[in-house]
Formats: sequence, C-alpha cells, structure tokens
Amino acid sequence: MSTEPSSGRSRDWATIPNAITLLRLALVVPIVILLVGHGDPVLTVVLLVVFGGSDWVDGHLARRLGQTSRTGAMFDPISDRIGVVAIVVALVIAGHLQMWVALAVGVIDIALTALYLSVRPAQPPQVTRLGKIRTAVMMSGIALVGFGLLPGAGAVATAGQVICAVGAVIHVVVGVGYMRTILRSPRR
Repeated sequence: MSTEPSSGRSRDWATIPNAITLLRLALVVPIVILLVGHGDPVLTVVLLVVFGGSDWVDGHLARRLGQTSRTGAMFDPISDRIGVVAIVVALVIAGHLQMWVALAVGVIDIALTALYLSVRPAQPPQVTRLGKIRTAVMMSGIALVGFGLLPGAGAVATAGQVICAVGAVIHVVVGVGYMRTILRSPRR
C-alpha cells in the first residue's frame, strides 16, 4: 500500500477520504454562523469536534484504503487552511480569541498563497511534520475554545486560547518555512 499520492487514476478525486474532506469544508459555514451568532453551544462543540476529527480520519482512511491521491494531497491542506482561518476569525468576532491569533494565521496564509501564485513552483510544498503538528495544535485549541462555550467550562476555554496562541506561533514558523521552500523550488 503506497502512501504517495497516485497519479494514474483519472478520477482520483472520487474517494472516501476526499468526500470526508469536502464534508469538513462544508461544516465551516454552520460553525461560523453558530460562533458569530452565539448559537447553540452544544451543537457548536459537536461540529467543531467533527471538523477537527475529520482531518485525522480522512488521512487515516486514505492510507488504510489505499486511496491517497494528488487531489487529496492538495485539497486536504487547503480545506484545513480555509476552515481554520474562517473559524479563528469567527472566534475573534465572537470575543473568544485575541485578534493577533487571527492576524498571525490570516496574514501568513494570504502571503503564502500570494507567493505560491506569483512564483508558480513546479510542485506545491510537501506538508511537513511541523505543519501537521501545527494543524493538530490549532484544531485541538479550537475544539477546547468551543468546549469553553458550555456553561461552567471557562477554564477549558482559557486552555484552548493558550493552545491556539501556541498554534499561531507554530503557524508563522511553518508558513515561513513553506515560503522558503517555494522560493527555492523549480518553476513551472
């Protein structure tokens, strides 16, 4: 069973892991609406846990079912970035996270996207171990901030805010590393 994305399948997008990634991306809209609109905290927590957990599930299933693909290798981190940025911004708007966390995440992602589109490297940068750690830290922090919305769980929210802050710092380090990789990559 290969863990490298396959390139020989013309329909490499039609996989169970990619469907899970699409579901994760679709969850962003109701999560943001619930956070900004101060909706049902239990539903918000459930959706945040499903959002974060699905990131692990899709990768695990891709490897286990032999359904790794180029599409998934691109779509999964893009979905993560869109989801994390949108949810972090919603948490700031709702007053649950500090603005600098959203700025750190958003500015790095915008700069990385702009650099990628202007340089047009032959290959996107490979997700690094630290990049995976960053995503796990941010997803965990976001989930804990979400749990902190439940009555009597203020300490959990504080722990989540600290973890999100650590995740934002790691995000900057990872983003700068990806930028350096893009700048050193051969062009298309």
